[in-house]
Amino acid sequence: MPNQLSIPFKQTSPAQIKDAVQSYIEFNHTDAHPDAFKWDVSRWEELRKDGVGGYVHVNRVDATLLYHAHLVLLLTKFPANIGLTVVYEPAFPSLIRRSCSVEDLNFERACVLFNLAALYSQLGTAAGRNTTEGIKIVAAHFQNAAGVLQYLSKEVIPALASSLGQAATMPSELLEPSLKSLEYLMLAQAQECYWQKASMENYKDGTLAKLAKQVAIHYESAVSAIASVSPSPFPQEWINHLTLKKHHFEGVAQFRQSRNDLLSRKYGVELGRLRLAQNEVKQALERSSRGVAKPVVDDVKSLFKALETHFNRAQQDNDLIYHQNIPPESMLEPIVGVNMVNNVVENKLRDPSLAIGSTDNALFAGLVSHGKLKDPSLVIGNTDNALFAGLVSHGVRVAIAVYIDRRDNWIKEEIEAMAKQMDTDIARLLQKLNLPGSLDALDKPVGLPPSLIRRSEEIRSMGGTDALQALVDEVQTLGGSAGGILDEAFDILDNEASEDETFFAQLPEGGAQIATQAGYLASYIANKELTAKANSYRQILDNAASSDATVRNKWEEWEENVTVLCSDQASSRPPKDVSRILISARCTPLSLRQEEMERMVPSHATSQSPESTQAHTYARAIRAALEDLDDLGNTRARCIESARQRASTDDIKPRIVREAAGLARWVEVKPAMFESTMEEELGKFDRYKESVEEGRTKQEELLAKVEQLNELLIQTRTDDPVLRQREAALQSLDLAYHRYLEVLSNVTEGAKFYTDFSEHLNAFQDECTRWSELRHRQRSEIMELLSQLVQARPTMKKSKSKPRVDTRDREDTIQPQTYSATQSQQTVSAQTEPGIVEQSRLETPEHPTSPTATPSPPVVLPPPPAAVPPTPKGFALPAPNSSEWETVDLPPPPSVRKPARLKATAETSTPRRKTRSKATAD
Repeated sequence: MPNQLSIPFKQTSPAQIKDAVQSYIEFNHTDAHPDAFKWDVSRWEELRKDGVGGYVHVNRVDATLLYHAHLVLLLTKFPANIGLTVVYEPAFPSLIRRSCSVEDLNFERACVLFNLAALYSQLGTAAGRNTTEGIKIVAAHFQNAAGVLQYLSKEVIPALASSLGQAATMPSELLEPSLKSLEYLMLAQAQECYWQKASMENYKDGTLAKLAKQVAIHYESAVSAIASVSPSPFPQEWINHLTLKKHHFEGVAQFRQSRNDLLSRKYGVELGRLRLAQNEVKQALERSSRGVAKPVVDDVKSLFKALETHFNRAQQDNDLIYHQNIPPESMLEPIVGVNMVNNVVENKLRDPSLAIGSTDNALFAGLVSHGKLKDPSLVIGNTDNALFAGLVSHGVRVAIAVYIDRRDNWIKEEIEAMAKQMDTDIARLLQKLNLPGSLDALDKPVGLPPSLIRRSEEIRSMGGTDALQALVDEVQTLGGSAGGILDEAFDILDNEASEDETFFAQLPEGGAQIATQAGYLASYIANKELTAKANSYRQILDNAASSDATVRNKWEEWEENVTVLCSDQASSRPPKDVSRILISARCTPLSLRQEEMERMVPSHATSQSPESTQAHTYARAIRAALEDLDDLGNTRARCIESARQRASTDDIKPRIVREAAGLARWVEVKPAMFESTMEEELGKFDRYKESVEEGRTKQEELLAKVEQLNELLIQTRTDDPVLRQREAALQSLDLAYHRYLEVLSNVTEGAKFYTDFSEHLNAFQDECTRWSELRHRQRSEIMELLSQLVQARPTMKKSKSKPRVDTRDREDTIQPQTYSATQSQQTVSAQTEPGIVEQSRLETPEHPTSPTATPSPPVVLPPPPAAVPPTPKGFALPAPNSSEWETVDLPPPPSVRKPARLKATAETSTPRRKTRSKATAD
């Protein structure tokens, strides 16, 4: 097993060259048939089969160089990506590195050169190094491999990286650090060959030390280069081999230099170098058990034994005889390496034309180059046998495409853009001056603007004035209906307030206090929330009514104008004075037809005033100038069309082909090479640009003339009274259209508002009704309670002689229902938004229903016992059968004492309609 490494091949699979080339020719060369190039495809496949590597033989070098030369030639004729997919396995397979598939001829070229370097390295390791001549051959192979790797790194990899772009990932062994590491490895092994040769020829130890030092330097460079790649493309065994070799030859260099120091009687220095050599060898041995080849490990072990022998001898001699100081490692003089190797690039690699040899064998020799082929007749000789002789290459097509793109852009930017800008200048000025519309209005004796006629038809399609008037009346009706609902709600509140006032007036003395203690409040307090809500609704209706009045006034103001605008509809309204309508921009009768409406609009065409005559003179001059502008525009259009037709027949292909054929064979063609040709060809279109520029000067003069005449026309028309009347009438009819749409939108929204708001008002009315009924029940219950208390008074007087019942027993037996102040403030429902009533709770003895406006809840009594009715604790009264009645001050009975009527005040009494009047005042 050799003690040097060789680069493995990148294995590949057959490529579908035939399909890729035929597809490329079919889609990019419509003037050629793919079947015409069958021989070329077959020849390409043969060259690839012999040139991609995989076999170790010296004749494979020329086959690989020949295929590489043809690839270089193909890249001068085709783009890198012609749809040909090439697949290569990694040189160092692993679980994370798999085959790479790329559609790029640069990738094919890079892999071919990588395999060429691998072939050189394997030839080097396969050759014998037993003789001096054999060592020279091995060293030459390694130097050739290093030269190929250097050429690959500098010449091919940048082009491949540019072609692949950022999206694709470069295979790890083709990265620059990987290639650099392999290059240093080949140089190290070539230098090692020269060290071996010098050792065999018994060179001096000093020379051998310098040669070994340079070997160590190359190995160290190889290790350093690959350290920047993560993960490493090399297997760990390779890294261990490189590291071991580095320490091995560092130890060899120190060992040989120590022998030279011994001859120079530098015994202390000799010991220092031997110790340093031992340290290096020990580090090498640490890597020896990690997949390193046995011959390499044996060389290190042999050196280690020699170092031990020499170190023991030198140490004994120095200790017994010489007694010299041993300098530290930092004090030892460095060994300067001597480099005997270089990167050797084959001439056939540096100049691919040399590899092709006979030009008759050049693949695609008949193609006009992608930018690098010289004269096809000189390359091939007999052009009758030229391959792809009738096919224009990619380089020529790119140059032609560049010219076509530049020509078309030049026509668009220099000619069409200028003409477009001139048209824009005309349109902008005419729009600014309202031309020729103002001239049409001046010349036409009768007729209305088309836009006004369309608006008249639109209003008629929407129903005209009758439909809008019906909507206005409907909104007024809906508003009155909504107000009526709110009035009914106020009536309910007023009726309840009147009943409440009568209730308090009929209570006996002290009864009002008992009712208040029971949680029953006066209406003016209990109905505050409902009253506030009713007031807010009233305010909303008042605001709506105000808006309705504004809309009705607007409609009354513009109704007659709208009537004129839809003049073909019938109406029962009497006609008004037409002349007054026109002058004041008001309306005409509905019974008139459109023809009559047209006659109602004053026409300056029939005016005989001096101002009108002068205006027609200016108008004719403006029309003449506008016709001249139209003529200039037509001339520009014809000029642009001529330039486009000239471009469609323009063919620069023959000239580009001739100039491309005259370029140097291996020079890359760039568009800049045809710059002078392109400029000369583009000069054919300068006359079209000059023609357009000449028209621009004339156009500017005409535009200035039109603007000046228009100012004079405007001044003349401003002084014409008939024209002012006509403009006022047309403007009035135009405004009538917009007012119609505005009023229509207003009344539509108003009708929807009243419809939705009436639902809220109905809900509010129902809420007021429920609240009034609840208050009525509360008053009945309080009256019933007072009646029971009066009836129970004689019984309590008779019970004075009976023993008093224990208070605890009384409370446990009777347990009257209590009503706190908090309970008295509970409401039936909660109002989240104005006009929306939530569902109230179901009224039960345990949960009495309360009104929405936070009125007092009704007093709900428990079922009375058979003997006497109980009294709620909320009244603060003793039980009916309690002896405490003896000391309680009771009001006189109705038969003895007349009930005192509560004094009506502004806060306690609520006369009829007081709720509404007070709310209004608030």
